[in-house]
Amino acid sequence: MPQGASREYSGQMDLRLDRALERWNLSSPQPLAGDAGARQYIRVAHPQLGKALVVLHPLDAPDQPDDSYFEFRALQAYLDPLLRVPTILQSDDEDRCLLVEDLGDTTLERRLVEHPEEEVDWARKAGYLLATLAGPLTLGAPGHTFFMNRAFDQAKFDFEWGYCRQNFFQDFLQKEPPRWLERMMEEVHASLETRARFFVHRDFHVRNLMVHGDRLVAIDFQDARRGAATYDLASLLYDAYWDWSREAGRAMLEPLQQELGWSHEALAEELNLSALQRSLKALGTFGHQLVHKKKAHFASAVPRTLRHLRGHFQRMNHQDGVLASEHLLRLAEDRLLKG
Repeated sequence: MPQGASREYSGQMDLRLDRALERWNLSSPQPLAGDAGARQYIRVAHPQLGKALVVLHPLDAPDQPDDSYFEFRALQAYLDPLLRVPTILQSDDEDRCLLVEDLGDTTLERRLVEHPEEEVDWARKAGYLLATLAGPLTLGAPGHTFFMNRAFDQAKFDFEWGYCRQNFFQDFLQKEPPRWLERMMEEVHASLETRARFFVHRDFHVRNLMVHGDRLVAIDFQDARRGAATYDLASLLYDAYWDWSREAGRAMLEPLQQELGWSHEALAEELNLSALQRSLKALGTFGHQLVHKKKAHFASAVPRTLRHLRGHFQRMNHQDGVLASEHLLRLAEDRLLKG
C-alpha cells in the first residue's frame, strides 16, 4: 500500500479523518505518502484487525463532480470475486471515505529486491493475473459499464502523446520529439484503437502489486478501461521499476498467451505496439513528476524506460528509433545529473 513520509492535511481532510476515527473506533492515525492521484491514505489502529487504512477520496469541486470514489467501489466489487484486491471494511459515501484492509508495505518490487531468487515464481503468478484480466474479467464485463465505455481510443492516445511531448520532451529534455516519431505514433495509435476489446488494469507494475502471504494483490485499479490484450503485459514486462530476466518474462507471458490462444508471432506484434505506446506514456508521467512535482524518486525510472524504448525499436528493426533512443538516453542521464 502507499508508504513513505508523513504529510500535512488541510482542515477539510482533518475533519473527515476525525469523523472516521470516531465513527469506526479507530486510533493512532499515521499519514502515508500516497500515489500520484489525489487520494489521502492514513494507517490507523483497528480494534479487531490491528491495522487498517483510511482512504479519503477527493470531494466534488464547485465546477466539476468527482466520481472516483464511486467508481473505485464499483470496480472493487467487480474485481473481488476473481482478482485479489484490497477488501473494503467500511464506507461513508458522504465523506467519500473508505476503511480498507492494510496489506502492509511489501510491494512486488520490494519483495523482488529482497528475494531475487523468487523472481520466476512471482512472474508466473503475475502472468495468471494477466490471464484473468484478459479472460474472465473481459468476458464477464457488461458492455454498458463505465470502465468498458471508456477506452484507449484516439482521443485518449492523443492526450497521452501530447502529455509526453510536453512533459518529457519539452519540459524535461527541452527539445521536440522527432517528426518521424510523431507520424509513427499516429499509426501505432490507429492500430491499437482497433484492438481495444479487453479489460485492462491500466497501471499494472511492480509498485501496484502487493505481496500478501503467497499471493499478489492488485491495487490502484481505479483507472481500468478497455484496451489491447497486451497493454497490462507491456506495463509489467517492460516495467519502469524492475528488469525481469528472460526466464521470468517467459513465465509471465505464457498464461496470457494460453488464455488468448494466440500464436507467438501475433502476441509479439501487438506487444511491441502496446509497449511502445506505454513506454512513451510513462516517460510523460516521469517528466511531469520530476519537473513539476519535484519528486526525485522517479529519476531512476527514466533511463530504464528509455532502455526499454530502445529494445522496442530493436525488435521492430527500426534503426532510426534505436539511434534516437540512445540519444535520448544520453540527454536524459545528463539532465538527471544536472538536476
